[in-house]
Amino acid sequence: MMRRMPTPLLVRLSVALALLAWTQAPVRAQNDILAKATNYVVDLLPALTNVVAEETYVQRITSPNRKRELVSDYLLVRVEETGEWAAFRDVFSVDGKPVRDRDQRLARLFLQAPGNALDQAWKIANEGTRHNLTNIGTINNPLLAMAFLQPQYAKRFRFQSPRQDKAMGPDIWFFQYQEFVSPTILKGNANRDIPARGRIWVERDTGRIVKTELLLGADSARAGLSPIEIQVAFSYNEELKLSVPSEMKEWYPDRNGMVSGVATYGRFRRFGVTVEEVVK
Repeated sequence: MMRRMPTPLLVRLSVALALLAWTQAPVRAQNDILAKATNYVVDLLPALTNVVAEETYVQRITSPNRKRELVSDYLLVRVEETGEWAAFRDVFSVDGKPVRDRDQRLARLFLQAPGNALDQAWKIANEGTRHNLTNIGTINNPLLAMAFLQPQYAKRFRFQSPRQDKAMGPDIWFFQYQEFVSPTILKGNANRDIPARGRIWVERDTGRIVKTELLLGADSARAGLSPIEIQVAFSYNEELKLSVPSEMKEWYPDRNGMVSGVATYGRFRRFGVTVEEVVK
């Protein structure tokens, strides 16, 4: 099982800090790609705040052979007092059977803005993890790898010089990242460090994130396992005029088989609320 450190997932600070945080100094043209990507993320996350999506999430496990489909509300909310963001998933259907009324419970919770809204939302999100085929915790978050470009987190990573990926498009470049600071953002059993690494694909002219990859478990090979892998594709939503997650693919190795999942996102809608409470 993996869990997050008690730091908020997404934090907005000055874009300039990200340039100071990078641990490598590629040529200016390459550095500009990282700068544009950072700027893009800093601008995008506030715009995604209070946007609710419907997530259809199909999980499979090979041994024993099982399949599960979860349908949930997925949303990102901003904590007004701290300027931080928190993402929540609220399952309302399992294998086609409702587990609660389809009533946008999380959105209503924050619209009513009770004093304990965040505590209740975390309980709802954690309760929903019991429907997973195996204990994967809450790392299956489509915005997680993108969040590493936020200045508060960028200083924890080494970024390699971007390289062009013509297979993804004529203007698409990618760069690798590797977490090197302890304690790590994600933790394993017994509070074990789980360094994050992976790749991020960027549209060179705009800095738009088109795909992210997150790999967890650098020591997996020594244990005879592949690393946990989460890939997320992003697309432009005409109604919101924003790039949003469109598909998340993930693989969780297990000694008894492989757990995999594919989540797709649709029915994006916005509700107007900020949360005036500090994330615990």
